[in-house]
Amino acid sequence: MKRFTISFLTLFLLCILQSGLLHAENPMKTYEGTWKFTAEQAPFGYQAGTMTFEIKEDTLTGYLNFADSDYIIEFQNIEINDGGITLEITVEYEQVPIRGSVKDNVFTGTATSPEGPIGFSATRVVKGKK
Repeated sequence: MKRFTISFLTLFLLCILQSGLLHAENPMKTYEGTWKFTAEQAPFGYQAGTMTFEIKEDTLTGYLNFADSDYIIEFQNIEINDGGITLEITVEYEQVPIRGSVKDNVFTGTATSPEGPIGFSATRVVKGKK
């Protein structure tokens, strides 16, 4: 009976652990949605806007829209790793690498412009609220 109980408990724990691993949160969902950002050290016109991330065909895509413009800039080379997310945008014919991460539902990071690093902070836009 003791052997049966130990075997049953072991099998039960393995099933729980495996199902938890199979249903682990998709890291892309951490970034999915629209984020309102500010970058105070950025040049005028580039200091605020929104970043939108979408999951399409199991791939993270997205775009950026500066507050003072209707122009949409597509994200390129999006990669998610243990330390956060890296991507690139093209602004005025210059490649701008961006690195960031989400902690406590705040997205922070740095854009490396030709003039130097520019920090940014973003909060998730909750649908239905203005």
